Amino acid sequence: MWLPASPLNVGRGGLINATFKTAYAIGGFTTGFGAELASVERLDRSSGKWAKVAPMPTARGNSAAAAASERIYVFGGFVGDKTVDLTEVYDPFGNAWQTGRPLPGGRGGAGAATIDDQIYVVGGFDADDTATDAVDVYDVGEDKWRSRRPMNTKRGLLKLAVVDKHIYAIGGRDDNAVSQTTVERYDPNADTWTTVAPLKTGRGNPGVAVAGKNVYAVGGQGDGVALRTTERYDAKADRWETLSPLLAVGRSSLSADHVFLGDRNVLIAFGGFELLGSTPVASTRVESLVV
Repeated sequence: MWLPASPLNVGRGGLINATFKTAYAIGGFTTGFGAELASVERLDRSSGKWAKVAPMPTARGNSAAAAASERIYVFGGFVGDKTVDLTEVYDPFGNAWQTGRPLPGGRGGAGAATIDDQIYVVGGFDADDTATDAVDVYDVGEDKWRSRRPMNTKRGLLKLAVVDKHIYAIGGRDDNAVSQTTVERYDPNADTWTTVAPLKTGRGNPGVAVAGKNVYAVGGQGDGVALRTTERYDAKADRWETLSPLLAVGRSSLSADHVFLGDRNVLIAFGGFELLGSTPVASTRVESLVV
């Protein structure tokens, strides 16, 4: 079952996670557009508590983030209701940020994932706030962007997962704000996208994490409701199943990660928006599930 864990210090929806030895909760919104956060928190795996680290230079929400070469890269996002092309890079050892090479164009609500120091930024909403199928790859060593084959579907607020050096683009929302069940797998060697088994439930901006060969999709925005359910994907069998444990409350625009807390091997779901009434509430809630 999902169990309560030490909360975030700041309620944040539309945050993004990057994993470098532990989980990071990066940016987000306190209420919505115009209320962006620059603050960043890091999970202490020994105590299970979250500690603030140096904030991003630019407050933003619904960014994309990934770790490579012992740095965390944060790409794009929304500032106000506009997408930005900004890249900022965090050094966990020096607890300091610097500006990186910008995205080829403004992008918010994209997904990001790393394979062999190549960071793939996939989908999202472009500078016109239109869902895109674009795929851009940042070569960390060369400090250059390259375009790769686009996805089969245009969507933003999706999340990415990597299994066996293949990228899975999971869920998201289209230009009509319809939450998607679509999942596509990308082969970086062949530069091809393949549609695989869909989610059981359409999920916009879910929390996504990988544990072993399994991918977990947690919560997210469903059809007019923030979801409490979790799905698990078996990449070898190409099959999703809905797990029985439920989050305490439905949460959308949250993040998830797979970590070891002490001697426990757990999935954590953190932050997001709780839709308990007519107004979304940015959540400090953290829950853990033994996997």
